[in-house]
Amino acid sequence: MREKQRKLQLPEKLRWNHNEWYRRWLLRQLPFRVGSALDVGCGLGDLARSLPADEVTAIDASARMIERASATTDRVRWIHGDVLTHELGRYDLVTAEASLHHLPLREGLSRLAGLVRPGGSLVVIGLYTTSTRADRAMELVTLPANAAVGLAKAIKGTGGKPHDTEMPIVMTAPTLPEIRAAAAEIVPGARIRRHVFWRYSLVWRAPEVH
Repeated sequence: MREKQRKLQLPEKLRWNHNEWYRRWLLRQLPFRVGSALDVGCGLGDLARSLPADEVTAIDASARMIERASATTDRVRWIHGDVLTHELGRYDLVTAEASLHHLPLREGLSRLAGLVRPGGSLVVIGLYTTSTRADRAMELVTLPANAAVGLAKAIKGTGGKPHDTEMPIVMTAPTLPEIRAAAAEIVPGARIRRHVFWRYSLVWRAPEVH
């Protein structure tokens, strides 16, 4: 039986948003500027609004999330829809921040890869389920670090509710071996790294067409 994504929960006042922590890392992986970008599972649109693209599209399955995000700016094309079935184009950059685990892994990763133009980039920050000795060793760092960051944010008054209560919560996610196996078939050459706070990154550049 697969383990739950988080076995220990901090008190509410010490919880914090791990997505925001890794958003800064994600943005550092992106090109200086691209023509078009798509953010998948955009939520309230914080990442979409930060993407370095001339044209930004953002999609989310939650109508309420899109309604709220679209009220923040008209620079982004906001779409309420299922990324697996909605008619979309191809983009120089596709991002997915804590959203791939809401989709069937292989189908979702194949769809994201198919939305990237030749020579474009796919950048994912995702959740993984602890399953290996290396994962458990990482938790020896993750668990105390999670509490320390939560305490620091609580002292600064920036902690508390880690995510918007209207966002869907999924307590299971693929394991890293599952993610690596799927990536080897679907996005060969992708760079996959394990990170603290139950996250992994996947960065892939679509082959150029010759």
